[in-house]
Amino acid sequence: MNEPMSELEAKQRRLSRTKLLALIVIAAVPIFLSIMLFEIFPELQPRGTTNKGELIVPSIEAGKVNPVLLDYEGWLLLQPVGKSCDSDCQQMLYLSRQVIAGLGKDSGRVERVLIAPSGIDSAFQSYLSAEHADVAVVAADLALLNEISAKSPTAFLVDPNGNIMMFYTLETAGKPMLKDLKHLLKISNIG
Repeated sequence: MNEPMSELEAKQRRLSRTKLLALIVIAAVPIFLSIMLFEIFPELQPRGTTNKGELIVPSIEAGKVNPVLLDYEGWLLLQPVGKSCDSDCQQMLYLSRQVIAGLGKDSGRVERVLIAPSGIDSAFQSYLSAEHADVAVVAADLALLNEISAKSPTAFLVDPNGNIMMFYTLETAGKPMLKDLKHLLKISNIG
């Protein structure tokens, strides 16, 4: 037969239930507040990024520029050029070389490729042979890249999956590009 609960036992049971309810409220309130802030005040959500280059959204498959670009297995820095290379073009080539050298042990994960619409002249070829022997030259139409950024010179970053995903102008090349590449290579499991 059930004996009536003593007043002390009833008080302990109410205290235990109150503690349980308090724990549930403590756990639920932050979740509830975060959902409410997310839904009611979307302008409070962080919007900034840390990258210095311009993201290309949506990314473009490098094979659309030239299918040969899909044969590369790592990260690529594409630089569209004309038949010749003026001082800004040479500065971008210099900065891209310095950025790759600045990557240290990860420098082998990034290759430089020049995209020329119809080849390059002999003076430019001599300059490349003397100063930038590691650069590959691929013939391709620049129309797609010019749609993204018509500024010259520009360096486009291609991920190991063959997606053109970011670009840098001469103003954002150098240290900003190096910072972005170090971050990408650190978090990337591919290439």
